[in-house]
Amino acid sequence: MIYWKLILEAIGILIYATLVGFLFMGIERKAIARIQRRVGPPIYQPLIDTLKLLGKKESVSHGLIYDFGPVFALGATITALLFIPVANFRLFSTNADLIVVAYLLEVPMLGIMLGAMSSGNPFSALGVQRGLLTMVAMQLPYGLAIIALVQHWGTFKLNEIVALQGIHGWSIFVPALLLAMIVFDIVFQAMLGLEPFDIISAPAEISMGPMLEYGGKQAAILFTQHAIQLFAETTFFTILFLGGASNLLTLFIKQLAVLFIAIFVASIYPRFTIDQAAKFFWKWPTILGIIAVLLTV
Repeated sequence: MIYWKLILEAIGILIYATLVGFLFMGIERKAIARIQRRVGPPIYQPLIDTLKLLGKKESVSHGLIYDFGPVFALGATITALLFIPVANFRLFSTNADLIVVAYLLEVPMLGIMLGAMSSGNPFSALGVQRGLLTMVAMQLPYGLAIIALVQHWGTFKLNEIVALQGIHGWSIFVPALLLAMIVFDIVFQAMLGLEPFDIISAPAEISMGPMLEYGGKQAAILFTQHAIQLFAETTFFTILFLGGASNLLTLFIKQLAVLFIAIFVASIYPRFTIDQAAKFFWKWPTILGIIAVLLTV
C-alpha cells in the first residue's frame, strides 16, 4: 500500500527546507557582508547560482566515486531531515532518533570527502585531511553534549524532548544543559564550515578544498545539500535547546536566532589552523561537556 499522504508531506517538507535553506545561505552572506561594511550579494543569490550551475554541462569526471560523492551527501542530509520534527510534521521516528539524526548530519561530509579524494587534486586531498581531523576532534565534545541532554530528559526521542520542554521549560534554562548548548553550538559552527572552523574549504588558502574539482550539476547538488543541511541543523538545534516549535513561523524565528549567532561568531573570529582547532575542541568544549554530564548524573 502506498502512503500518498506521507509521500506528499515528505516532498512538501523537502521543498520548504530547500527554499528556506537557500534563504538562510543568502542571509548568511548578506549579514557577514554588512558586518564587514560591504554591500554583499542579494539574498536570493545562492539560489540563482545553483540554477545557473544546473544549466551547465559537466566537462570533467574522475570516475564513479567522484560522481557518487555529492549524491551520497545529499541523500544522507535528506534522510536526516525526514527524522526531524518540523513544526507539526513528523515523518519518520525511532526509539533513538536523536542518535540517528546526530549521526546522519555528519555523514554528508564523508560523502563529499569520498568523492574529493578520487579527483586526485592535492588541494582536495589537503581539505579532506583537514576535514577528517576536524571531525575526529569534535566527536568528544559533541558526544558529551548529547549525553548530557539524554541524561537530563531521559529519552532519545526528539518529539518527547520537545514535549518535556513544553512542560518543564526550554533546555537553555537548565544550567547543565546551557553548558551543553554552548558545546553543541561550537560543534554546530564546525559542522556548517563557518569561521573559525572553515579549515576544510579555507577560501583563498586551499581554493575551497574538497569542493575544488566540482562544477556544473555536481556543484549544484552540493549547494542544495548545504542548503538542506543548514535548515536541518538549525531545526535540530531548536528542538534540542529551544523547545521546538508548533508552527513554521515560530520555527523560522528560532532558526534565524540560531543562524545569527553562528554568523556573529563567524564575523569576529579568524580561522584556526588545524592544530589549533583540535586543541581547542579537546580543551574548553570538552571540559564544559564533562561538567554538563556530571551535573546531569
